[in-house]
Amino acid sequence: MIRVGLTFNVNHHLHDSILNGFPCPENPSRLIKIMDYLKEKNLIDGFKCHMYESEPASARDILRVHSAKYVNLIRSCTGNSQLNPGNDIFVCPSSYEVAMHALGCVLNAGDLVVDGKCTHSLALVRPPGHHAGPDASSGFCLFNNSGILVKYLQEIHGIDRIAILNIDAHASDGTYAVFEADPNVLCISIHQDQSTLYPHKGFIREIGAIPALGYCINMEMPPESSNPEYGIFYDEVAEKVLEEFDPQLVILECGFDAYYKEPLTKLNLTIEGYYRIIFKLASKWNVITLLEGGYHDDLGLLTSVVLRALLGEDNVKDDVDLVDLLASRHVKTRKNFNDNLFLLKNRLNPYWGLWNRA
Repeated sequence: MIRVGLTFNVNHHLHDSILNGFPCPENPSRLIKIMDYLKEKNLIDGFKCHMYESEPASARDILRVHSAKYVNLIRSCTGNSQLNPGNDIFVCPSSYEVAMHALGCVLNAGDLVVDGKCTHSLALVRPPGHHAGPDASSGFCLFNNSGILVKYLQEIHGIDRIAILNIDAHASDGTYAVFEADPNVLCISIHQDQSTLYPHKGFIREIGAIPALGYCINMEMPPESSNPEYGIFYDEVAEKVLEEFDPQLVILECGFDAYYKEPLTKLNLTIEGYYRIIFKLASKWNVITLLEGGYHDDLGLLTSVVLRALLGEDNVKDDVDLVDLLASRHVKTRKNFNDNLFLLKNRLNPYWGLWNRA
């Protein structure tokens, strides 16, 4: 069996802000860098890692999550560059078709795993999705890729328990809005402190709504948090809750903007930090990975790290001097992290018994 199945929306370059006359960091160069790197390193070998073609999603797939009014707004905006569907969102004439093909790749990534063709999958798609809610969106996102995938897997494949783990530096606020009251979906988002970063949602106090209190988990990472803090949170909270929830599969919203070279955020994950989380995740659950944010030059390298972790192979050498990186940060970083972790554990303890499982 193929270990990792890849999907890729080949028409992504037609969704480009420059066509409307202004630059945006979420542009075709992101996927071009990734695909060029994977080809250069011969990582898509057709055996352990295979690329699969995908068909566009249908309107019915989108309407499982988004309102008809919102979908019509997106379609209207593609025909009129003067219309704006949300904050920090651009569309151009082909954006709807690009998003439909991206969603088709996402659904295919789910099929590959559920049908047993692949152990794990990775959808290399744009635009990203985790800021898209049922009726509105922002932050470069048009439709909520992971939310639509969950609803598809529930309806078409009858999957009962699905977990979503967001490691993008920005809170997964759109995904939260979709599933905040669904006890069949566990949402864990690890992101930069929302007092310091867009979308200014996803605070520790936000834990979902009845009847799913405790099923939405937001961990705010202080600026300059790095591999040690991410490792502690994963081991002491994320993994324990995942084990208790016992998902049939996990969707990973994989943003590369928590990386130490990312210009738009202030987190310090290195390739080893990404590898450790994804390796541990993939060693216990089938993982469907969806590309989210990340706007630096090492997107190809980090994608190769994700593939190695999903394949269970050794990581490439991390050339970062972690001691030097940690020494250069603010002295309060670890204290603020410990304080946040304590608050989160206290808030979640009635639902997951984290103190009892320490």
